[in-house]
Amino acid sequence: MRLENLKQDFPKMPEELRERIEREVQKQIGTTKKVERRNTVIIKKSLIAAFAAVMLLATTVFAGVIYQMRSEIKGKYGVNIKGSVEPAENVSTIKMEVSYLPEGMVETEDGKYSYQDALNKGGVSICFYHIDTEDAQFDLLMKNVIENEDIQIGTHDGVYLKLHENKEEEISFNQRIYVAYTEFSYVMEMYVASDVSKQEALKIAEGIQLLSDSSEAKEGVIRSYSWSDYITSQTEQEKIVNDDIWQDQSVLKNTHKIGEAFLAYPKEEELDFGKIEIKVTDVQISDQIELLNLSKLDADFKREIEKEIDAEGKLLPTKINYIKYGDGIQTVDQIVDSREVPQKLVYATVEYTNIGEEELSEVLFLGSLVRIIKEGTQVKMYDGEEAKEGSAWDCAQITGAANYWEMWYYDVHGGEKGNNYIMNLKPGETETVHMAWIVSEEELEYLYLSFDTYGCYELSEHALEIGYVDIRQ
Repeated sequence: MRLENLKQDFPKMPEELRERIEREVQKQIGTTKKVERRNTVIIKKSLIAAFAAVMLLATTVFAGVIYQMRSEIKGKYGVNIKGSVEPAENVSTIKMEVSYLPEGMVETEDGKYSYQDALNKGGVSICFYHIDTEDAQFDLLMKNVIENEDIQIGTHDGVYLKLHENKEEEISFNQRIYVAYTEFSYVMEMYVASDVSKQEALKIAEGIQLLSDSSEAKEGVIRSYSWSDYITSQTEQEKIVNDDIWQDQSVLKNTHKIGEAFLAYPKEEELDFGKIEIKVTDVQISDQIELLNLSKLDADFKREIEKEIDAEGKLLPTKINYIKYGDGIQTVDQIVDSREVPQKLVYATVEYTNIGEEELSEVLFLGSLVRIIKEGTQVKMYDGEEAKEGSAWDCAQITGAANYWEMWYYDVHGGEKGNNYIMNLKPGETETVHMAWIVSEEELEYLYLSFDTYGCYELSEHALEIGYVDIRQ
């Protein structure tokens, strides 16, 4: 299966699920640093692998009876969500039907729905856990809860939660709905953004129906997460690879300079993707956005960029918030300080050339801006300021567009949804793509470009084989 097809056929792990896993992993391994990138917190490689494997499981599940789902208060801000399952006979493929969406809300990808004026930002994101453990227990501790309610969704038990948020973005995923589907041993987890009211979210949940379907049609098929794999990812500390570990700088031996060509897929087993050569021909740094072709941005992103500039088109400063973590049970995270930092536009010109003998279609491209810091002969990913011993804060959190790692601007669009695909690339043909990011001025000395289409923000084996492009200023 081609990578781009994989991305289309299987839904992404909801970003807030990644964040919860990361925070729990940090607690287990004794770290306190929160690594925020775009709207997500990057998880460890073992967790990525575990969930990627789950996403590729067959869709046939075991039926059962979840005879109870309820919430239990823990301290001031903790809530335990519990349910029990009694497995039964095998059933066929499970599909989801959604009969109600609020006015103006549309499906943006499998299991994700957003309002048309806030595409890919808010709305709801739906995933399912298949309860497959021997003890058949669903037991999830949620922290930083400021409102909870046991609910009834049709004939199914459920729980509604509202979470405390420090994020200053206009829209954040600060609500959850859990529903136990007794006939399929499934628990639904719905991530609900702040642009969706509690009442509307409950209506959406009430309109969700799971159906047994023996047909081969893919539309609506549920791709569930295995609950046993989720538990394993929380407990197998020895398998966690911390991306905050210093490594010898020799891992960067494959680093490229601006103007140097390299292969997009250097591994022999990736030849099915095509023989594609990448070259960064130019990188410009500016405090203006005049380099951008604003006609390439949809209305949503135009509104986003307007928040980052003044009347003359100059980038406004970004704000760094300093967060003191709460335990999520008796205390919540608090912003204890903040400061402003100038922002810069990073604008790259990238050439993609088909050096093979066959025409390629729907060529996936992805440019990410990674930060790498060096000390002596050691390197590691730079994730912003680190709290020192005795500091009044635990995490420095950049707000706004400077928090994005993936390219948020690109001027070539293709594929079914008009996103980051080159539609056709004939042998010997070159397509030029312009990409852009907004960064804190303080990070210019750490910047490298990654073209790993797996989107892994660590010094991973695959990204290192492709090689980063050094664009440090």
